[in-house]
Amino acid sequence: MRLVTYAADGLTGAGVRTDGGIVDTGYADMRALIDDGETGLSRAREAALSGRPVAGATLLAPIRPGKILCSGINYASHKEENPDATMPEEPFFFSKLPSAVVGPGEAIRIPTPETKTDYEVELAMVIGRRAKRVSEADALDHVFGWTVLHDVSARDVQFKDLQITLGKNPDTFSPLGPEIVTSDELGDWRTLHVSTTLNGETMQSAPTSEMLFTPGRLIEFLTRLITLEPGDVVTTGTPAGVGTFRNPPRYLKPGDTVTVTVDRIGELTNPVEAGW
Repeated sequence: MRLVTYAADGLTGAGVRTDGGIVDTGYADMRALIDDGETGLSRAREAALSGRPVAGATLLAPIRPGKILCSGINYASHKEENPDATMPEEPFFFSKLPSAVVGPGEAIRIPTPETKTDYEVELAMVIGRRAKRVSEADALDHVFGWTVLHDVSARDVQFKDLQITLGKNPDTFSPLGPEIVTSDELGDWRTLHVSTTLNGETMQSAPTSEMLFTPGRLIEFLTRLITLEPGDVVTTGTPAGVGTFRNPPRYLKPGDTVTVTVDRIGELTNPVEAGW
């Protein structure tokens, strides 16, 4: 299934995308659907078969995550383009704040004229079951579905004094969406392709098979120390082609339109605006 959060007539809800449009599932938000486990999925399937599409529905971010944990240096090509990167022995993570999340079509707002704003496409997992000290073999059983996260980054802040938290978390710097695709519909994550286009020009393009650590390994590593809860988001890294390592560098600027895409999930497009 392809699950969304939508707005219509001043109300929001969790919906399921069908050929005819977005059908309401009866849940007020995606967290409630996920928390209902198999019952939630069954209700969504029933809605898809028998429900009537919601008129005038617009997409929001598919979920408001509890935690967002992002994998860094997890594509071979991204490691190779970064002159300071070395082969990691174990996964590397940083956090993004839920307050930075925006949905499809919402503006990425650059906070100052000096901000060096970069793009990063990431395949993301939405956790569906509580996970603590899970094995790599069992890890994906805890995944509810998959979506796309755009890890927008303020490189001038991030690289100065290693201010990773501040550099990754300006308001609007975590576009998420357009929908959550359940694992049974997505199929094998190894056969996906991720890409970024900026004003129609391809900037990033790579197969997910290039990952250094599998999604299951990422969850295994995290849950040694951190309990993952339903509704949390874990991302899987970005490939080569980011703006900061281009010659000359290419940063986002007001007036740009940027699209991050993952095969079989969809395109997440956002305009770029001045936020000052």
